[in-house]
This record gives sequence, C-alpha cells and structure tokens, in this order.
Amino acid sequence: MKSLFKVGGAIALLAPGIAVAQVRDGGGSEIIVTAQKRETRLADIPAAINVVTGAQIADNGVSNFEDLTSQVAGMSITSNFGGVASTTVSIRGVGGQDDYRPNGSPSVAFHVDNIYQSSNVFLSVPFFDIERVEVLKGPQGTLYGRNSTAGVVNLITRGPDGKFDGYVQADYASYDRFRAEGAVSAPLSDRIGLRLAVLTDQGGGFMDGKGAGPAAGTQMRPQVPALPNPGVRDNYGDRNLWAGRATLRAETDGGDLTLKLWGSRDRSESQPQDSVAGVSNGGWLEPDNDPFTFYSNRYPRRKTDLFGVSGTLTQKLGDALRLDLVAGHEESDRTLDGAPGAPLRINQFIFTDKVKQTSLEARLSNAKDGRFNWVVGAYYLKDKTDFGTTLFYEDSRFTQIETDYHQKRDSFAIFGQIDWRLFDRLTLTGGLRYTTESSNYFGSTIDANPYGISLGVGLPLPVFFDNDFDDDNLSGRASAKFDLTRSLSIYGAYGRGYKAGGFDGTSIFSAPEALSFKSETVDSFEGGIKWFPASNLFNLSIDGFHYSFKNLQSSTSTPNGNVRTNIAAAKLKGVDVTGTLNLVRTETQQLTFDVGATFLDSEITRFESSNPVLVTLNLGNNLPAAPKASGHARLAHSFSMTPDWRLRSSVDVTYKGSEYKRLDNSLSAKAAAYTLLNLRLELQNAASGISVYAYARNVTDKRYYVDIAGPSRLMGAPRTFGAGARFAW
Repeated sequence: MKSLFKVGGAIALLAPGIAVAQVRDGGGSEIIVTAQKRETRLADIPAAINVVTGAQIADNGVSNFEDLTSQVAGMSITSNFGGVASTTVSIRGVGGQDDYRPNGSPSVAFHVDNIYQSSNVFLSVPFFDIERVEVLKGPQGTLYGRNSTAGVVNLITRGPDGKFDGYVQADYASYDRFRAEGAVSAPLSDRIGLRLAVLTDQGGGFMDGKGAGPAAGTQMRPQVPALPNPGVRDNYGDRNLWAGRATLRAETDGGDLTLKLWGSRDRSESQPQDSVAGVSNGGWLEPDNDPFTFYSNRYPRRKTDLFGVSGTLTQKLGDALRLDLVAGHEESDRTLDGAPGAPLRINQFIFTDKVKQTSLEARLSNAKDGRFNWVVGAYYLKDKTDFGTTLFYEDSRFTQIETDYHQKRDSFAIFGQIDWRLFDRLTLTGGLRYTTESSNYFGSTIDANPYGISLGVGLPLPVFFDNDFDDDNLSGRASAKFDLTRSLSIYGAYGRGYKAGGFDGTSIFSAPEALSFKSETVDSFEGGIKWFPASNLFNLSIDGFHYSFKNLQSSTSTPNGNVRTNIAAAKLKGVDVTGTLNLVRTETQQLTFDVGATFLDSEITRFESSNPVLVTLNLGNNLPAAPKASGHARLAHSFSMTPDWRLRSSVDVTYKGSEYKRLDNSLSAKAAAYTLLNLRLELQNAASGISVYAYARNVTDKRYYVDIAGPSRLMGAPRTFGAGARFAW
C-alpha cells in the first residue's frame, strides 16, 4: 500500500485528474452544488464530490455515461455486450460486479434531473444541453438510499433562463461521425419560460466486419440451415440517434414549478466484440488478430426507445418551511442483438426488454439557513420489467433457447437528516433512512427445438418459476466537520449503505437459479480536508476512505448453475485527490490546471462456495473494475486577442491503471493500463456569437479495452479528428 501511494503522489502531480468545476461562482470560493438536495457550498459538504460542467462536457465530447467515466477519477466502465447498450459503471471499485440485465439495479445511483433511474437500461440516456453533472462518491444511505453503495451521479439538464437565447452546434469527425445539437429558450410570460433542445448523433463506427469468413456455408446437420454470410462491412458500429427535450418553468408565489418531457430514438449498430489472440467463442480460429476486425454471421444492431416526463415543485410554506416534490415516469423499449466475436451460432443472442418506472419524492425542510438545518422526506418507486432472450445454439446444440421473464417491484422509504452547527467552527450531521421493498419474479425458459434435433443444454427444460422477495433496511450517515480557518476544514464520517436484494436476470436453466439473493451492505469510514481560499487562486480536496462489504452480490458458479447470488465479504480502501490551480488570471489571459486522482486497494476477504476450487480462485482477489490508480487532468488556456476575439485551447489527459473485469481475476479478464490524450482549439467571436473549433482525441492512437473476458474483447475508440462550429445568441 505504501508503494501504491508513492506512485499515486507522482501521478497526481504529473497528469491524471478531474476538475472541481465552478457551477455557480458567488465570489471567491462560493461554489454551489445541489448534491445534498439543497443548495450547498461545495466547501461545506463533508464528502468527496466531483462536478463536470456543461462546457467541459461539450469540449471533451461527453455524449453518454460511458464517456463520463473518462472525466472522473475513480470511475470505470464494463460493457458486456453492445457497448453503451449494456453497461455497468463503478465508482471507487464498487459496482464492477453488477448485473447488466434490466431487472437489476446499479450500485451507482444514477439520476437525471433528480429522477432515480431504477434500471441500467437508462444508462443509454444521451447527454445534450447539459448544465452540469455532479458525482458524489461513496455510500449515500440517507438522502439517496437503496442502490447507492458506490455513490450518486446526477445529470442536470438546462432549463429556461428568463430571456430569449439559444445555440446551435455541429461537428464532423473521423469515421463519418456527425453530431449536432441545439436549444432555444423563450419567455412565454413574466413568470413562465420554455426551453427546447434537440440532438442527432450519426456515424462513427470504427470496426471492420469480415462476415462469416471461412466459416460461411458451414452446416452441422442437414436439418440446420447453413451458416449465412452477411458480407463485408467497413466502419461498422455507426450511431443513429435522435433525442429531444422540452422544459417548462413557472414561477409561483414563493416557489418554482419545472416540467420536463424528453425522449430518444436509437437505431445504432451495436459495436461487436472481437476475439482475443485469434481464438473466439466456440474455439473458432480467426484468420487475423486485428482488434478492429470481427467475424460474425450477422451484423448486430440495437433498437432503444426512451421516454420520460417529470415535475419538480419547490414551494415555501410561510417563512419557515420549504416543500420539495419530485415526480417522474419513464419507459424504455429495447431490442439488442449480440454477436460475441465469432461467426458460429454459439452463445449468440437477442435481448428484448421493456421497463416502466414511476417515482415520487416529497421533502420538507427549513427555508432559511440557521444553526439547525434539517430535511425529512418520503420516497416511493414502482417499476415493472418484461424481458426475454433468444439464445442461438444451432452450431453446437442444434437448437434455440427462449426465455420470458417478468419482474414487478415496489420500494418505499422515509428519511431525515439534520445539520447542527454546534458552534461557529463545528458542524455535526446525522441522518437515517428506512426502506422497505418487495418484488415478484416469474417466467419460463423453454427449448424451442426449431429443427426437431435439439441436444438441449444439459438440464431438463422447460423451467417455470414464480418467486417473491421482501426486505427492509435501515441505513444512514453521520459526520463532523471542523473549520480550521475560514477556508480550510477537516471532516470525518461513518455511513452504512445498502444494495437491495433481488433476482438473477441471466438465463435460468433450473428452478433454484431463480431464487432471490439477499441485500448487500457496506460500512464506510471517511475522512478528509477541503481547502477553498477566498482568493479562488486554487482549491484542494483530499478524501480517505475504508469500506467493508457484507453479502457482496456477484455472478458465480454454484450447485444451482451460474447465477447471481451473495458470495463474498470484501474490504476496500483508498484516497481521492481533486484540485484546481489558477496559474494565470489577467484581463486578457486565464490558465487553469485541474487535477485529481483515485487510488484503490481492494480485497475479497471471504468467498462462500461449496466448490473449493472457486474459493481458491477468488479469495484474496481485487474487486472487478477497481484499478489501483486512475485519474484525469486538464490544462485550459484562454487568451483575448481583441475585445471581441478569444482563443481557447485545452490539453486533456485520462489515465486508467490495469484492472480486472471479472471477479476471478483471471489474466484473460485483465485490461492493461492506458493513457489517453485529447487536444482542443477554439476561436470565439463575442460580437457575433460564432465560434469554430477543432479537436483530436486519443492522439497517440492508444489501443485499449472497454471490456475483456476470456476469448472476447471490446475495443475503445482509436484516434479521431474533428472540427465544428457553434452559434449562440
């Protein structure tokens, strides 16, 4: 561990990091965020929090949650199938073992405009017209509750600002990628404003499809159709995405009502996996080992339709109280075709799923800051998931397997938190949340046997199941913050978070595989310093943490098959460092260096299995998606050449240490460390509102893996160049 932190210190000084960005600068160090569900100075939050502004999101081409992980130290991504269409995200090494199926819930609690996303299907929400993203690291057992053991990510979109303004922006990049977005705000009256925003994202595929290659025409049995050959396709993996959002904001007497309506339509080509070392699934040998080519009997695509409507009411009740109501309804309809890096029809699949969720949160708090600041509230979530899979085994078992699964879930919570300024320099915070949850999971798995010669899957089919899960939990957090000076504070905190139990969403081949697993809990100890001088010359946050997990949820082999269950206890410790240094601040020039890094040390301390081989393979391993070091750094320069003309440039560096993508820490599931370098140059004219820009991403053309396991890998994007223009009024 000592050597880890020596290396970490050097990295923090040289490159990796993430800016603690200014969201609203009230002068000096008054950086305001809403991660505590009320406006709070960033310097006053006794926790690690990163903020990525809308400008940084636009500059760095962040178009989804997957891209966001490159901007925040300590975040990692695993994409089992189809890139962003089946994604799990981890923070500080927590969440890398999450279920990618739609009935599971991520360990990272994702919110869009304060609406919790109950299924990882909503991780494909596109980023456009963004105000900021707040990333709150560590278990959040009070204000966010269930499924926030890794932390919270809140995507906050822009709304009307009381005047007529807007922008249009378009750019063109390598591999024929074209992306355009725009928005317009208009006041409808003195108290009502409307903002409309739209997006299209097209092209950008960088994989070359070789069709079925030498395997074309293979026929394992006369009854089974010969292996088709879809032909050669260059630059496969193109996006075909459209999205829109309408925001209506109305001022009330003593309050504010915001309504949002949004939707997206995605008909993109799913980025396929490629085989490793020329050996793909099923043992088929590739003629080449080029990581940007793949072989398949079909070209996989996805169809994802997302829709959401939400309302947020903030209302003063007299002079002393404030009421907040947040309600939302969201739906998804998705079909995902998967090609696991081989032309043979072995383990190929088509996923179909529909998710509907409705949520309501009500909070009551004190209206004016004082010695006691408090909030009490209640939360309700209801969701339904209908999902199925077609598994293709024509070239091995001479059959197809069909699954049809359904899950209904209800969750209710009450919570409260109080901040007590015991004296001028000491603030104590305590909060509790009680959650009760119930769900029902039912469905079937059948052998479709379309050719009448099925060899089955080694277990008797069909399988039918109908199971219930009920659970409750008490979680919370307590902290103390002491102000050494007006700008320098220290804090310590203890928290308990939990991840709700539930059901395995992968294919069920025996009734015991459909039984429920228990909730996962984590005890968190944190401590750190925050230094935010009034001069705003720099700021610095350092956070140390130690987690202890019980009933860790993961997929593993059991006597009941390969299922998701409670398999382990684990410990995790580390340090987060974030900071900003304003190197130059004059009327004509600004030079800012943002830096941050996360250092982790994780270990599985107990592994429960009746198979001693599995215990040996997993005990003492690192947690998945938990690199020992990761970070991000940005050097941004702005120069006013004349009163109207300004030149902006930035150098952006992301570092990700090596990490295991699976629990068993096998070498075939280890992604090597990599560093990505991005450059950007922009010329702005303030008088006209026009700016033009050019950029290069992954300048060194580094080859890296988004995911790798066994014979398959999912490649990261190669070097790309792009240019664009923006007109704002």
